[in-house]
Amino acid sequence: MDRSSLTALLGETWFGGRLGAGTRARLAALGQVVDIPEGAVVVQEGMPCLALGVVISGRIALRLALPGGQDRTILTVDAGDVYGWSAVLPPAISTSTGIAVTPSRAILFDGNDLRSALAIDCELAAAVYQRLLETVVRRLTATRMQLLDLYRPASDPW
Repeated sequence: MDRSSLTALLGETWFGGRLGAGTRARLAALGQVVDIPEGAVVVQEGMPCLALGVVISGRIALRLALPGGQDRTILTVDAGDVYGWSAVLPPAISTSTGIAVTPSRAILFDGNDLRSALAIDCELAAAVYQRLLETVVRRLTATRMQLLDLYRPASDPW
């Protein structure tokens, strides 16, 4: 995919849509589009996280390992959202396992290349880190809602 098409595709996502045109183009220059088959592991908890992904289509389940060898899905990410944010911050170790629950397509950004670009391009760094922080806030809010459901009394008092 050529750079202008990749820039446009990134601009259609929640993650890239509000980036300035020049910033989006510089970020897109670091990316590549990949097709992910259903069932593919895109990041593995406790292992090096090699790339940040922006989902274009499909769905990625983020799972945590539980004692006894079971995994529990804590969140699914859809079009426009990201997975593998650990790739941006050393030591770049994945905090969850991501598995494609449907055939998916994503823009992948190599962690080493992205970290290098962020280190020398302050405008790009500010934009990417802001979007990642917004992602963290969205996920914390979703987690709070899940916890409220989990700890809600079996029957409401009213």
